[in-house]
Amino acid sequence: MMKEFFLLVLILGLCAALEDTPVQEVTAHNIGIAPSMANNSGIELENFTKDDPVQVGMEIVTVLPAVDGRIPPETDGVLWGYNEEYIYQILYDDGDGCPDKYTYHLRNSSGYAEMRFRFRNETLGGEIALDEPIIEIPFSSSILESANGSENLTIELVWVFWHYFEKTVKINNPDMGGCDYEVPTESMVNITSIGNVSAQYLVEPGNVSFFLLRPVLGEQWHQNNHFDTLAFSRKSIYKAEIGLDGNESGYARIYNFSIVEDSLGVWHTVVNETEVFENASMENYEIEYWATPVVRENNSFSHLYEVNYTYVGVGAHALNVTVTDFFGEKYSFEKEIFSRKMTFEGKSEEGTPAGDVDEYRPSAPAIEEGEIRHNLIPSNEYLMMFLVAGIGIFWYYKGSGKSR
Repeated sequence: MMKEFFLLVLILGLCAALEDTPVQEVTAHNIGIAPSMANNSGIELENFTKDDPVQVGMEIVTVLPAVDGRIPPETDGVLWGYNEEYIYQILYDDGDGCPDKYTYHLRNSSGYAEMRFRFRNETLGGEIALDEPIIEIPFSSSILESANGSENLTIELVWVFWHYFEKTVKINNPDMGGCDYEVPTESMVNITSIGNVSAQYLVEPGNVSFFLLRPVLGEQWHQNNHFDTLAFSRKSIYKAEIGLDGNESGYARIYNFSIVEDSLGVWHTVVNETEVFENASMENYEIEYWATPVVRENNSFSHLYEVNYTYVGVGAHALNVTVTDFFGEKYSFEKEIFSRKMTFEGKSEEGTPAGDVDEYRPSAPAIEEGEIRHNLIPSNEYLMMFLVAGIGIFWYYKGSGKSR
């Protein structure tokens, strides 16, 4: 029952916004229909002509998984499809009112296809089998993991097909108001079909690095409690969840998702901007930058997210933020933060005695003015001792020749 309910919700998602990424369900669906990509009539072809009765078309359908043109370093491969059709008979109207008849009988055919992958300055790939609808990406995940978040993987599909036909032509001429066919002519013809298509996907790798923006030192005034973090990333993030002392207390989402079905029956995940803020807010800055002084990773980033959260409380609190990327991967950061009352001369801002250091910022004890002068300015006896010692050291170095 639960499975049927989930499928119903997912189908409704084909025309409605989804709060969370459906990438796993979409990928499973596309893998399930992969065998239907071979010789699929949904792939568009050019028009047939009397000299070209055969058409071949191929399509790079999607990467498994892909979200709005983005892919992770680790995938299940590339889903592709092709369509090969030929027409038996073509009537050709040469303008005399009597169409000619071209008939083709296929005697033999063969085909060859290659899939090539280009990342940075390297190209890999080669021949693919027509009965294998999912092709593995030849670049290792470690290579794609080094992408800076703004680099593309380019996929190119090229093909050559040969068809050997027996061709019969009947020319139809006007005669006494009618049409008479001349004696048909027969011949053997070879027809070559050549084509190529390409697609680009943005590679989004890496981990997420966090930086505590406010309070940067982990301590703050209890009347202005913040847990504001920066998330440095090379991948797209759509939501943040904030926890306070083990309880979820803040939520922010800046994207939702929808599923689009194409003419082949393949599902595609589309991203849409939104703003859903519950006790928290989130902002995305898509820029290329280095953050070496702030985080340990020595690489560039393509996304900067700011997550802001405020709360009420005094003392030590365990706070955490968890962000989720477009492919459902989660990354977390936690920090113990102290929210303290201000103190002066051993008393809190409310005039009560300061207590637990977790709740009160320690201050120096009250000191009398006379004691301050005594501690900062040495007495005459001490001053004389320093003076004598200084003179003695001076003459010692002078006598030994060490002075300059």
